[in-house]
Amino acid sequence: MAYELRVGQGQLFRARSKKTDRSPDMSGKLMLPNGVLVYVSGWRKQTQAGEEWISLQLGNPVDQQQAHQSVVKDTDEQIPF
Repeated sequence: MAYELRVGQGQLFRARSKKTDRSPDMSGKLMLPNGVLVYVSGWRKQTQAGEEWISLQLGNPVDQQQAHQSVVKDTDEQIPF
């Protein structure tokens, strides 16, 4: 069973490979208060004083029908009968 985000929750995962220096260091999904699931990207930054922080950018909504179909497909393949 896939993990389902609740309203106000999100997840970020480290990027496996960056295509360019401007590519995000992290990416994931975030459930907005209105229930819309959107993509989120994050970049590690550093202030002039050396303090680390993460810059975030919200992206387009996730296609819910496509996301559901991939979960159903994965689940069907795991059933042993």
